[in-house]
Amino acid sequence: MPTLYHSINLNPRLCVAAARYLNAPIRYEAAAPLAPGQSERFAPLNPNLRVPILQLDNGSTLWECDAIVCKLARLAGKPEFFPDGEQLPELIRWLSWTAKHWGRATSAFYFQHIVVPRYRLPVVPEAEMQGYASEVARLAPILDAHLAGRTWMLGGDAPTYADFRVGDIFPFEQDAKLDFSAFPNIRRLSEQLAALPHWRAPFEGL
Repeated sequence: MPTLYHSINLNPRLCVAAARYLNAPIRYEAAAPLAPGQSERFAPLNPNLRVPILQLDNGSTLWECDAIVCKLARLAGKPEFFPDGEQLPELIRWLSWTAKHWGRATSAFYFQHIVVPRYRLPVVPEAEMQGYASEVARLAPILDAHLAGRTWMLGGDAPTYADFRVGDIFPFEQDAKLDFSAFPNIRRLSEQLAALPHWRAPFEGL
């Protein structure tokens, strides 16, 4: 059975939430490749020494959350969660937008207010954080406008990975000191995702 190596951090959490939503046929193993004595074990699995990592039955591995979820959707027999065909360009658009813009800006707040105190790292300079705040203020109306008149990001009746990807910061909104209350469609998407048990508590029972 394939193994998903994960941690509690932002992208690994997203990957676990997607895997459990899909009821993917995998086993889960918490991992810390950067912990003392762990690099030798994990370097062959992911030379970046990061999780998530999906190790397949043939010993090959996938790393990077988007690639892993694409594979998991197919292992679970639910390719519509990571759709191809006519929806694929739209999915890629929002994955790219999140990677290059939305996720980059919002994850800075996750890093500053959650990761920095957790691991006692140097704080990000205030001027740099102000730049990220300006980006969030610029980008949030774009996402909110896209969601107007749509239940989910790609316009269907069920969530896809586009919803999970743009929403990965939502469970940490308060702790990361973000506030999307001025954006009703973002708030609605956040509440819809929070209604999914494995999104709300992806590690429960593992």
